[in-house]
Amino acid sequence: MTATVKKSAVIYVEGWLGLAGSDGESGETIALIADDREYQFVVPAGLAVNKGDIVYIEVATVTGHYPDDEAYVTAAGSGKLAFFKATADKDANNIVTGIMLAHNALLS
Repeated sequence: MTATVKKSAVIYVEGWLGLAGSDGESGETIALIADDREYQFVVPAGLAVNKGDIVYIEVATVTGHYPDDEAYVTAAGSGKLAFFKATADKDANNIVTGIMLAHNALLS
């Protein structure tokens, strides 16, 4: 790790997008969770997400391994990794239930 991260936070490190498996300090090695289970993700308030949408992370908009709010988008494109597919609409608390796709994005 080149930055301090919190457990379960969305992180992008060494070309991989996923969830931090534990808290980690700069210089430590931690597990990165990148599987296809259903999770609840907190997304920026300004991002509309409906059931069936794919949420992408624009990797150029990552600070210290954490995607900035502007990194979350619902349009594919160059420099964007598919993060999850929504299985429900975003709720009033900016939470979306979805299937993680992060590991698939690296294979395509």
